[in-house]
Amino acid sequence: MTETVHTVTDDGWRLALRRYEPAGGAKRRRPVVLCHGLGANHLAFDVAPDFSLARHLARRGYLTLSLDLRGHGDSERPTRRGPHRYGWAFDDYLLHDLPAAIALAKQLAGAGAVHWIGHSMGGILGYAHLARGGSRDLCSLVTVGSSLDYSGAPSGFHRIAPLRGLLRRIPAVPVDLLGRINAVFVGRFEGPFERFNVWPSNTDPELWKRIARRGFHAVSPPVMEQLATAMQAGGLRSRDGSVAYMEGLRAATTPVLAIAGTRDPQCPPAAARRTIDAVGSPRHELRVFGREHGQADDYGHFDLLMGRRAAGEVYPHLDRWLDDADASQ
Repeated sequence: MTETVHTVTDDGWRLALRRYEPAGGAKRRRPVVLCHGLGANHLAFDVAPDFSLARHLARRGYLTLSLDLRGHGDSERPTRRGPHRYGWAFDDYLLHDLPAAIALAKQLAGAGAVHWIGHSMGGILGYAHLARGGSRDLCSLVTVGSSLDYSGAPSGFHRIAPLRGLLRRIPAVPVDLLGRINAVFVGRFEGPFERFNVWPSNTDPELWKRIARRGFHAVSPPVMEQLATAMQAGGLRSRDGSVAYMEGLRAATTPVLAIAGTRDPQCPPAAARRTIDAVGSPRHELRVFGREHGQADDYGHFDLLMGRRAAGEVYPHLDRWLDDADASQ
């Protein structure tokens, strides 16, 4: 069963979470919260029934909640006449949206802790939460194409830093428009937006077109401005610059699995390695997917979740990690 449930953050945003009920007869486990990346929404985890990490986890007995952050998907969005405007930063997701989602998941499942699976920025949120002492909330963390420190790694996001002045002059970054433009050309030629997000040979064009058309939203400029600090030595910092989130990872006790793709231009394996190596948890691991690691094709950024072979090549590693972490609690 799938339904949309809602919660309200402590600063007044109404958030939507798509709820996937565990299959009948399946073993009840601790809940899983899925969190999308920058400018994206829940579609990354449920683009089609056979390409859906959310449905896969529910079939295995996990109450699964796919979060839309403020301004994204089915959650409340800024409007000209409404109470909310663009202007929030990454720290607003971290300090308000993430705690609200975790609290709801605990309440619905009657659990003391949750599994958090974050794609891209969703994984960065998980890391930052651990860095702020949030290990007791998470029985495991899985990050997919995520890092707190991209300095020294060839990430395409290094292009953000020179644009910080421009970001202060626009109300929102039109990532949604870029996605819809890309959707028009999917299957005709591979544009830069497509290559930045997927490895085309490992991605069904119709599924990517669906995400490009409906899976992106305008981004609040301060979010990108704050994320640009992750391109600098020392990694991501708080909005006021007082906290370097990498430094807090040493005290983390939550098991952490980092997943990376050999052809991911956003978070190359070197960037993922830099962060997972800073995690103090006794159990932390990096798994890289691509031809050189025994998979049938290489992996980009989104196709780690919804690629042609993700269900057979990536999901089993997630299953083992979650099951082991669940059993050890």
